[in-house]
Amino acid sequence: MDNEKKVLNQLGSALEHAAKPDFNGVLARLEDEKSKGKVIYMNETANKKKRYIPIAIAAALVLAMIGGFVGYSLGHGSDAPAQGSAPVTETAPGSLVSSVITLDVNPSIEIDVDSNDTVTAVKALNADARVVIGSMDFTGSSLEVTVNALIGSMLTNGYLDDLRNSILVSVTDGDSARAAALQQSVAGMVESALGTGGLEGSVISQTVTPSSSTASIAASYNITEGKAQLISDLVASDPTLTVESLAGLSVNDIALIASSRGLQSSTVTQTGTASAGAYIGAEAARDAAYAHAGVDAASVTAGKTEFDSENGRMVYEVEFFTSDAEYDYDIDALTGEVVKSERESFPTGSVPTGGQAASYIGEEAAKQAAIAHSGADSASTVWLKAQFDRDNGRFIYELEFACSGTEYDYEIDALSGEVVKAEREQYSSGGWNGQGQNSGSGGLIGEAAAKSAALSHAGVNEADASRVRVELDRDDGYTYYEVEFRVGRMEYEYEIDAYSSAILKAESDYDD
Repeated sequence: MDNEKKVLNQLGSALEHAAKPDFNGVLARLEDEKSKGKVIYMNETANKKKRYIPIAIAAALVLAMIGGFVGYSLGHGSDAPAQGSAPVTETAPGSLVSSVITLDVNPSIEIDVDSNDTVTAVKALNADARVVIGSMDFTGSSLEVTVNALIGSMLTNGYLDDLRNSILVSVTDGDSARAAALQQSVAGMVESALGTGGLEGSVISQTVTPSSSTASIAASYNITEGKAQLISDLVASDPTLTVESLAGLSVNDIALIASSRGLQSSTVTQTGTASAGAYIGAEAARDAAYAHAGVDAASVTAGKTEFDSENGRMVYEVEFFTSDAEYDYDIDALTGEVVKSERESFPTGSVPTGGQAASYIGEEAAKQAAIAHSGADSASTVWLKAQFDRDNGRFIYELEFACSGTEYDYEIDALSGEVVKAEREQYSSGGWNGQGQNSGSGGLIGEAAAKSAALSHAGVNEADASRVRVELDRDDGYTYYEVEFRVGRMEYEYEIDAYSSAILKAESDYDD
């Protein structure tokens, strides 16, 4: 029973210096309840601030763990090495690891379980994780008890709260069906523990398919392979993001960036919404940009605001148009400070004036106009590009999409919805029918595959590349991806066949 006493003493010390609940009362009730493995809840008074609720509920969660130890301590011994005393702890002798689960917030913790979901080891993967684990020994406990206790400790130690409410659950298991089931189960445990703790959390979960790429990223940036896989998926979806810019961020900040840009992955499940409570808000960021630019909000004709990261600092990327210029700003998400500002003036008289500019039809309406004009099936349409722009003094939506063997290129007037430009080009299973012929078969390989082909040809790890840009293009009927990136002072430029991944062009040069 040494483990019970150790955890109980640690809990008593933590609570004594935290929210000052009636711990003696809890101890008295524990004598009657601990053999049942029952969760003991502690009620807060009505005037307690919400931030103290997780501290009280953390006690309840850890007490559940103590009850859980009763069923496991016999036969397992209680003199195992203290978990959390080193970055990685030893697996119990004779135990066979069936699945590996990682919990990422900023603390990163690995939980190893056997085929019965009994914990064989809990490993601290960074310094913050050692704080969370403390001296608690989970060897032989159930997975549910362990997850509850760890979430409780994260709440108690302030790693999860109303301002940072996101956690990433990653499951690795050779059996894909078991991995999927375990992912759902553990995500549910975490969600329940957060909810019981009075926190509206955001739980992001995924199964991990180990690869040399994610392993390299994880090793290079000292993060888990689960976090590396999540970041890789986001970078593949939005090439303006880089592994370097995301690796040092918390899971909550990564989730905010993905959400603000509308990035989604079919391999990731998310419940709840990442909290932006620590930051000034998109409206305040826009106001700061408008004030710096000397622009009245009423004169802004179009724009967007997204989260981004600059040198580890969270910023709002604010882009907006007026009748005579385009503005690009980075606003510090914490302070509202202007980090970057750019302005591009339009030629005098090139933009319509009056009340017209305030009534742009919007991107979705522009897409519908293009689909209707093309006669394409909207259900099977793959969107390649959708961008608000200006061309010869006229504001337009540039749209590119593919459907049933045809690629469409449209420009839609942003004010009237009129079709300004409409081009289409058919391609066969061997590529485009035109002056040039693509050599591959089937559909487009996608930006992620094009980037991978270029990096592989250059012998460069994705983690070492910066300023990565991938763009689909077409020249003389030939369709390819333009891939650009840097490694140190070396600049690389590639053209990758959009259907076969063949290298069409490869150039590299030092930036003087």
